[in-house]
Amino acid sequence: EEDKTKAKELFEKDMDTNKPKEIRDKIMEGKLAAYFGEKVLLEQAFIKNPEITIRNLVEQANQKFGERTEIGRFIRFSIN
Repeated sequence: EEDKTKAKELFEKDMDTNKPKEIRDKIMEGKLAAYFGEKVLLEQAFIKNPEITIRNLVEQANQKFGERTEIGRFIRFSIN
């Protein structure tokens, strides 16, 4: 929630104040969704099938195996 507030403040600085409030709100929702889609593991695209998210992959595993599956930890690799 704290990250959401910080991101919102950052995006508001770049927002065009001449647009109506409802348009600005929709733009803000889109920017936040895109931002957190990149940062939050469960919202990221699955590398082998970018059409589904990690959340969808876990849900599919739950259905396939009939067991509750959850991510306990993950490792991030960076290749430079």
